[in-house]
Amino acid sequence: MGTNFTVKNFSVVVPIFNEEEIIIHSATQIYDICRRQKIGFELIFVENGSVDQTLPLIEQFILDKNECKILAIDLANYGNALKEGFLSATSEIVISFDIDYFSEDFLNEALKLNRKFAAITASKRLVKSHDGRGLIRRLATFTFVKILKILFNTKLSDTHGMKAVRRKSIKSQIENVVSTQDLFDTELLIRIEKSGDEILEIPAVVNEIRPSVSVIYNRIPRTVISLFKLRLQLSRESLNTKSL
Repeated sequence: MGTNFTVKNFSVVVPIFNEEEIIIHSATQIYDICRRQKIGFELIFVENGSVDQTLPLIEQFILDKNECKILAIDLANYGNALKEGFLSATSEIVISFDIDYFSEDFLNEALKLNRKFAAITASKRLVKSHDGRGLIRRLATFTFVKILKILFNTKLSDTHGMKAVRRKSIKSQIENVVSTQDLFDTELLIRIEKSGDEILEIPAVVNEIRPSVSVIYNRIPRTVISLFKLRLQLSRESLNTKSL
């Protein structure tokens, strides 16, 4: 086992959608940083609705790599892709990377996670974080976090991006998660936090390697509406629990 690691194995889930320009280069980098940990791992690529050459390219990439597998779903939905990957994962801890946002340093921190924590996230909002994205995307994250704190009274400063969750916490909460698209991982973390489990945040370093493939002006209203729907859902669940 690697130095000071608290787990014996790990899974990495990577949703992919229309990534033909960077898929081989980034997949190779992710695979290499996983191998360097020198413990058991699985690397799960979840292709969701691509209309370019992403799927055949990643199929070719994994041919000689027993640690890798592909899940393919027809619908272009990031949250559903992440959920299917988490459900498929079999290791002690499950890490989510994006094909354009991953870090060996974060992976090392996740594998050394103190056992009192159910999850670890890389936050772009901490003092020591560095967010190299454009102004619009940084403002969008700032606004999202403000709404998140108002609606859910969460201690978390960021729920998007790299994260690692213990599989036992995923199993206990994932079937309750109703959000897809942009909020699956946000809701999963909120439910874990509300259950009383602790989540560790560490500073993130973000440097864009290409423009975002999603149109942020479409995501903003969709995400805000979904946040309010989630608040209503959690309120209903709280009322139902109190009535028992």
